[in-house]
Amino acid sequence: MDTLNHCPLCHGTHHRPFKTCQDHTVSGKSFDIVECERCGFRFTNPRPDPDDLGQYYESEDYTPHQDTSQGLIDTLYRWVRLYTLRSKRRLITSLVSAPPGRLLDFGCGTGAFLAHCRSHGWEACGLEPDAGAQEVAAATHGLTVEPPERIYDLPPDHFDVITLWHVLEHVPQLSDTITELRRTLAPTGTLVVAVPNCASLDAQYYGADWAAYDVPRHLYHFRPPDVHRLFDHFSMTVTDIRPMRLDAFYVSLLSEQARDGWLPRAPVAAALSVLWNAAHGHRSSAQLYLIRDDPPR
Repeated sequence: MDTLNHCPLCHGTHHRPFKTCQDHTVSGKSFDIVECERCGFRFTNPRPDPDDLGQYYESEDYTPHQDTSQGLIDTLYRWVRLYTLRSKRRLITSLVSAPPGRLLDFGCGTGAFLAHCRSHGWEACGLEPDAGAQEVAAATHGLTVEPPERIYDLPPDHFDVITLWHVLEHVPQLSDTITELRRTLAPTGTLVVAVPNCASLDAQYYGADWAAYDVPRHLYHFRPPDVHRLFDHFSMTVTDIRPMRLDAFYVSLLSEQARDGWLPRAPVAAALSVLWNAAHGHRSSAQLYLIRDDPPR
């Protein structure tokens, strides 16, 4: 196990216990989340060594790296994904003065969003660490998806939009990765980052059973102020925050399943979560951040 001696956000050297959560997806093991005493940032600590982290994604239950529907959860996930592909493309189109443009989908999974954007004229490429997901992207969409290390070889000031759809919380080398993302982003480009919000109402309600803690795959547990402070460090500014309301439904379903409350309470709890998040978007289960250089290069 890899123990961090400093906060990934502020580099403070003192932290306190926050929660102990179980990995309900792969290992069944428990992992600790700590809170920095200096800035309050929460992160999984200790966490698996980088060489061992991949084994915690090796499960048919880890839906983002699969392309089959084996149950209600998987089916709902794919319905939501199909619905959101179009809205995600509309979003990135609105961010470019003369669309379609150049897109990097960092952590592209099985390539569904990447393929969708390419079919609408975007010059798009994707990076993904999971070999199985790379194979699915090739077999299903005819995509050549390379590992994240390839970002060091990409040209500077190149991409109009870089998207990370629930990826940043997984990245072991957080600082190095953001540095490279900023380097490859065009001076007027936009970084689109979606991450869970551990300050949400459902995170408080479910506690250690909140599915979006997803230890040990989620290494960091963001709140909106954390994201602001993180990108301030790289001279980048969060220009807009938007709720991802469908995520609230899906996360509540998984959280109820973790509590063995799958039927009939889960759909009711998920629906209530969606209604709450519709009225209080700033406390949504997941937030979408639009981030740009400050000032533009």
